[in-house]
Amino acid sequence: MKTSPQTLPKWYLQAVQVGQSIATTMILYGQPYYAKRALDWKPASIALAQVVIGVLTAVGSVLGGRVIEKHGCRASMKVGLIGVAAGALAGLVLPEGWNMIIAIALVGCFQGFIWPAIEAALTRGEPQHRVQHLVGMYNLGWSGGSGFAFFITTPVMSAFGLRALFALPLVLYLVNMLMVWKVLPDYDSLPDEHLTVVDAEGMELTPQQRHAFRLMGWLANPMAYLAINVIVTYNPVVAQRIGVGFATASSWFSLWFYVRMLSFDLLRRWSGWHYRPGLLMASFGVAMVSFAGMMLAPSLPVHLLAQVMFGLSIGLLYQSSLFYSMAGSEEKGTHGGFHESFIGLGIASGATLALVGDRVAPQTPGLSVLLVWAVMALGLATIWRIARRLNASAKARAERPA
Repeated sequence: MKTSPQTLPKWYLQAVQVGQSIATTMILYGQPYYAKRALDWKPASIALAQVVIGVLTAVGSVLGGRVIEKHGCRASMKVGLIGVAAGALAGLVLPEGWNMIIAIALVGCFQGFIWPAIEAALTRGEPQHRVQHLVGMYNLGWSGGSGFAFFITTPVMSAFGLRALFALPLVLYLVNMLMVWKVLPDYDSLPDEHLTVVDAEGMELTPQQRHAFRLMGWLANPMAYLAINVIVTYNPVVAQRIGVGFATASSWFSLWFYVRMLSFDLLRRWSGWHYRPGLLMASFGVAMVSFAGMMLAPSLPVHLLAQVMFGLSIGLLYQSSLFYSMAGSEEKGTHGGFHESFIGLGIASGATLALVGDRVAPQTPGLSVLLVWAVMALGLATIWRIARRLNASAKARAERPA
């Protein structure tokens, strides 16, 4: 008799993803501060490094999805952990400059083998209401871990030296390797059969409708990451402009991480947002406005208020992408890989816009804000077109004689 999904505890996976989140956030989001402090890089150079991270994340995530479908979640996690641990070690021991380049390249690429595997293992064989809960718990875990990591990044570097950026992540990656090799249950043994998916009114969705919502989620979420990575690139400049010192910069600028976590918890408990394009587009609009507020804030209080609005809005964008990828999916590895790959493309796109903006108007975030708005407006228009076609198809089906 096959084992029921409920017989395998999920806390093992959540422990792995929290450790992964803390370690990876420290390295990838701490990179701008490290590069500016140790190498005196300008925003354009920092942005170029973020482009590399995004492209490698996109490629690694697609490859990770394929490994999951062929060899299982555990195999993909093992490959990924070997790669990210090698990256953290390189950051710790290689000569200055090369250490950071090799570290972000390896961590950027091989994280793509880990996240989709955790997502797929967590939701295998689960009905829709459980997928909502588990996706919410997953998002709470990694977002809480990333918020904590970003909060401590510059204080740790200030207290223990810049290379402390790589030391704690290396320890966490090694702990995760022990968990995956010795402790993690065999989630690949669970059946993952087709399950019914319904909208907010309880109507069953067709495969075409589910595909349309996946596309909307896959478009919305990378747009959030596009904005995030322009913010990350300009954080040192914004901190200097509004008078926030290096030792506390990442702590003040981590508020939106925690607000996003609160948003994930609210969405975990409330299912009314499912399959509602209007709500998705409204959140998209709030994200655009609050992004500009964070980039152009004249003072710390204004920046904090913008962070609150940004965290609340992007929570729905991310939750939608992952939920629509996993709910009723029989190709969770592939869909999880695409979900993460689009995040990588968002990272690369955002960093590219920051690079162009800084080349044209050095140290001035205004042009980058306009460039991001232009791309996000295009993404919002595309989501609106998909939603419009979806509504037209639903009306035609409703009017068709039985």
